[in-house]
Amino acid sequence: MRIAICTDIYLPQLSGVADSIDILAGELAGGGHDVRIYAPRLAGAEDDDKVRRLPSLAVPGSAGGLVVVLPFGGLRDMRRFKPDVIHAHTFSAVGLLGVYAARRLGVPLVGTDHTYPAAYLHYLKLDFAPLETRIKRFAAWYYDHCAFVTAPSDALIDELRQYGMNAPAGAISNPIRTGLFRPLDRREAVKRKLEIGPDAVLLFGRIAAEKNWDLAIDVFAAVAERRHAELVVVGDGPDRSALDAELRKRNLSARSHIMGELHGEALVEAINACEVYLITSKSETQSMTLLQASASGLPVVAIRAGGLPEYVIDRKTGFVIDENDRERFVERIVSLLDDRGFARQLGLKGREFAMQFAPQAIASRHLAVYADALARRREVEARSSA
Repeated sequence: MRIAICTDIYLPQLSGVADSIDILAGELAGGGHDVRIYAPRLAGAEDDDKVRRLPSLAVPGSAGGLVVVLPFGGLRDMRRFKPDVIHAHTFSAVGLLGVYAARRLGVPLVGTDHTYPAAYLHYLKLDFAPLETRIKRFAAWYYDHCAFVTAPSDALIDELRQYGMNAPAGAISNPIRTGLFRPLDRREAVKRKLEIGPDAVLLFGRIAAEKNWDLAIDVFAAVAERRHAELVVVGDGPDRSALDAELRKRNLSARSHIMGELHGEALVEAINACEVYLITSKSETQSMTLLQASASGLPVVAIRAGGLPEYVIDRKTGFVIDENDRERFVERIVSLLDDRGFARQLGLKGREFAMQFAPQAIASRHLAVYADALARRREVEARSSA
C-alpha cells in the first residue's frame, strides 16, 4: 500500500505527535508499505526520499513548537507519489492539503486528531472563548471530510461529535516503543550515575503553559515538605526559564534535576532513576510520556483531565486525581515513596498495560482502517459506474 501522511507537526519538533507519526511511519515502512510524509521544513531538517518538507514559519513565542506551513508543491509531489490513501494527522495547512489532494486524486482520506486545538491559542494571544468554540467547530468540520477518524482517546472523539462531526470514528492509541521504554535492572547504578537520590518524582515532556506545570511544582513543593524528595524534569520548551525561576522562588533548585531534552537510552535511564511519574497537564488527549513512563515500570499520578483517565487504571497502574484536590496528589505521591512494594506492583501492571500499544499492534490497526476506507471507496466507484 502507498500511504501519504500529512502533518503540520513533525521531527525535529519536541512533540508526542511528532514522535507518534515517526514511529507509525517507520512501522508501516518496515512492513513493506511505501510511506511519504508531508511535513514542515524546520531548522536541522532535510528532505529525503521519505519526507517532503514544505516551507514553514515559526509562530512567535512558541520557541519553535508551533509553525505555520505554506504547502506549496505538496500536491505536485503527491501526484508523483500516487498514494492509495492519505492519512492527515493535523487539520491546519498540511491537513487541508490532505483534503484537497484526496479529492483531486480520488483516494480516501483518513484523519487522526491528536490534540485539543484550543489549548494552543495562547501562543497567538487568541485564547478567548468565542474563538475556542469556532476552532473546535472547524476541527469537527475538517474531520467530517474523512472516510474514518481516529484519536488517541474517546474523550477527543466525543468532543468532535459534540461540535458536529458525523464521520465514522474510533479510538486508536499512539504507538509506544515498548522495546526501548522498559524497566531497568540496574536502577540503583543509574541513580548513582545521574546523582539522583532515592525519592525522585518525574516531570516529563514539553515545558509549556498548556501542560499545567505550575500545579506540578505546587504539588512537589508540598511533597518536599514531608519527604526529602527530589524533582527530575526531562524535557524542554518555551516555559523552561519560568520553571527554573519558580523552583528558585520556592527554594527547590537544590533538590531539582533539570535534565533537558533526552533521547534513547539516556531518556530510559532518566525515567528509571525515578519512583513515580506526575502529570498535571489538562491538554492531553492521551500523553505518550505517560505511556512511556508506564512502559518503563513507573506508577503514575495523573490529573483527571482530557484523555488521561483512559490510560491510567486507577489503583492498578497509578492514581487519577481531581484537579482541585492538591492534598490527594501529595498523599498519593508520598504513599508511593513510602511503600515501594506497592509502587513496584503498580509499575509492573503499568508495563503490562502499555504493551498493548507496541508499534506493530498500532500499525496493524491503522492498516485495517486504510483497507476498509479503500474497500468502501471502491464500492462507491463501482456503484457510480454501474
